[in-house]
Amino acid sequence: MIAGLLLASMLLYTYQNRYTLQAIFYDTLQNRAEAIKSLEKSVSYRPGAYAYYQLGLNYKAIKDYEKAEAVYLKLLELFPNHPYANYDLGFIYRETGRFDEAIVQYEKALQIDPENLYALSDIGYVYKERGQLQKAMVQYQKVLQYDPSQKYALWDIAVLYEELGMPDEAEKQYLHYHDMTDCSLRRFWNCLD
Repeated sequence: MIAGLLLASMLLYTYQNRYTLQAIFYDTLQNRAEAIKSLEKSVSYRPGAYAYYQLGLNYKAIKDYEKAEAVYLKLLELFPNHPYANYDLGFIYRETGRFDEAIVQYEKALQIDPENLYALSDIGYVYKERGQLQKAMVQYQKVLQYDPSQKYALWDIAVLYEELGMPDEAEKQYLHYHDMTDCSLRRFWNCLD
């Protein structure tokens, strides 16, 4: 009796989530077009945070930012505290040059998860692109407070030192970057991330 109920529950779950499960299969095969078709069916049949988020990620991966933006906006309408959608929407805005909107979304992501290194780092990137080098430096330093070996922040700080006309600091930072990211036998633990 219990085995029958368990089997019936599994079959019902599989049926209700068939399009999402198909999308996972197609994603595994790296067939984005079919994954997108399956996820579009999934969100029209049974809208859920996972399917919407995966659909947005797939559009983002093929750089269809207009569709990705629409999906993330819908996702955030349904699930305003989704842990990653605010960051990804910020990324879409960043990539399309809408920096003010990007920062707003990154800050929302940080309200949900103050240690979101991607959001912290991308705010630094936006400041750097705007020429606000000191603000960018502050952001990258925040990233390193949470993860002292975050290679992108380490590298970008060195670049900022160069742009600020501080070649000695830039050289020290580049050496520190190489020390922290050295993947040779003597520092093999750097290879584990």
